[in-house]
Amino acid sequence: METLFMIFVLLALVYYIFRIIQVTVKLKQEHVFPLTKEERRTIRKHPRKITAPPTVEGQKLGLLANLAFMFFIASMFSIVYITDVFSWHQYLFMLFFLMYAYFMLPLNLVAVKQDGILIGTRFLSWKHIHSIKAVAIDKNHKFYGHSSDANIGFVVKIKYTFGFTSFVVTSEKTLKQLLKLCQEHVTVEDEMHTSVSESKIK
Repeated sequence: METLFMIFVLLALVYYIFRIIQVTVKLKQEHVFPLTKEERRTIRKHPRKITAPPTVEGQKLGLLANLAFMFFIASMFSIVYITDVFSWHQYLFMLFFLMYAYFMLPLNLVAVKQDGILIGTRFLSWKHIHSIKAVAIDKNHKFYGHSSDANIGFVVKIKYTFGFTSFVVTSEKTLKQLLKLCQEHVTVEDEMHTSVSESKIK
């Protein structure tokens, strides 16, 4: 059992490192959206928090936090392996911390690249995205009440090969620009209504 948990930790750590390296490389590449500060202010990973600039410098704090966690887990793994103190409890502890870092320390990032979308600590290439749709935030939505901007905004839901992810757009104009870009690469549902005018977005 100890060996099995050790393999799980090693694979999870390698995957985590790959994700951070991939996102860092993509941050250095030119992005196509958002291009202005005004556009970025209307795109949010969380309803209350405006996304940081889609650059390495703009995401520096988030990247450092993730690197610190990776270094911590790698150090723990190395100590346990070198001292030959094999315990499945220790490896389970490492897996817990890796899962915590992956789900609780995502980058405050949403950006469209030429070949896909960066969101949090994940890069989704166009070929892995199945569909994109926008849902208006109304009084029955879980995000309603987080902020006045979000109350009249939308949740953009992305279905990809291994699951779903989403982010918030607080401007109908920004949403239209975003969906127009996405339509060039993936299926975008067009039966979306604004929470204000209830008009379809074409």
